[in-house]
Amino acid sequence: MRFLFIALSAALLMLVGCSSSEKTQTSQFKTYSDFSPGPDGGVDLVWARQDVSTPEQLREIFSQYDSVVLDRVYVVVDETELSDSEINELTDHLVSRLKSKLGEFKSIVDKPSPRTLRVSIAISNVETPNPILAVTSSVLPVGLGISTISKITTGEHTNVGKATIELLVSDSMSDEPIIAAIDSRTGNKDFTTMIDSLDDAKDAIDWWVERLGHTLATAGE
Repeated sequence: MRFLFIALSAALLMLVGCSSSEKTQTSQFKTYSDFSPGPDGGVDLVWARQDVSTPEQLREIFSQYDSVVLDRVYVVVDETELSDSEINELTDHLVSRLKSKLGEFKSIVDKPSPRTLRVSIAISNVETPNPILAVTSSVLPVGLGISTISKITTGEHTNVGKATIELLVSDSMSDEPIIAAIDSRTGNKDFTTMIDSLDDAKDAIDWWVERLGHTLATAGE
């Protein structure tokens, strides 16, 4: 079993060439319509801020940062599907692997600084009207801190047999988004059935985290 997560290095470095010619990029993403289709064989949807139009520009921007702060992991599920313990086990593994891998390229810190990137991640198994990371500030309760796992339950959207992951990389001081990607896996082995075998889910996360780490390594070259 494996999540259909592609090499993020290719997606993030190729998206600027694939999307900028197809539509005008917006300074913020609020809806799915602000994204562009990802490259062939890559993630489903991609977004980059207006001054990122070439892979070289993305590398230059990333090279200005020497550390990463991990935002909370957002988990959006139908309230009848996953237990808190299942979500905690999966997200704890994700956070641990992210810290381990990203620490090879950037220092992992607890507080924002002018040279710190913020990495935010959302995982869902329901269909949402807008990207989760674009609306979390308006739906989450006040007072949740960095590195807090946030489970958002909803009865308004049905489980569509699809697992979706969102990645947002932003400036930690201004919260200005730099780049974002959304990828989904449809079919029998969705997010819910992956939980039946946490080992398989963790293997998929490991594979994806490796790609994210390679992206930062490439950006620093």
